[in-house]
Amino acid sequence: MTVQVNILGATWTIKEGTEEEYPGLVGCDGYSDSSTRTIVVEKMLDNMDPLVKQDLSSYRKTVMRHEIIHAFLFESGLEGCSRESENWAMNEEMVDWFAIQFPKILEVYQALCLV
Repeated sequence: MTVQVNILGATWTIKEGTEEEYPGLVGCDGYSDSSTRTIVVEKMLDNMDPLVKQDLSSYRKTVMRHEIIHAFLFESGLEGCSRESENWAMNEEMVDWFAIQFPKILEVYQALCLV
């Protein structure tokens, strides 16, 4: 799978593949490369280690949201500026918080007709 998305006016390419295709996946389930505006997410095949995750489809979406948040922070100009404050815009816990909570925030916004 390869798709292009518009993130704050910039075109980003999202790819899905394996560690063999994308060595940057070794040791992680996804990554974003701001220098090429590319997001790569592990293909997460059903034959992966069953001790890792049972619901790979749901987990893949979580990883995709996480990497998209990184892209939004970069395009907002926050990646480079955050270095003066211990890289807060690249902090994995903060990015996880946004990626995990965004669907819940969106649900509230939609219920209140704010989007």
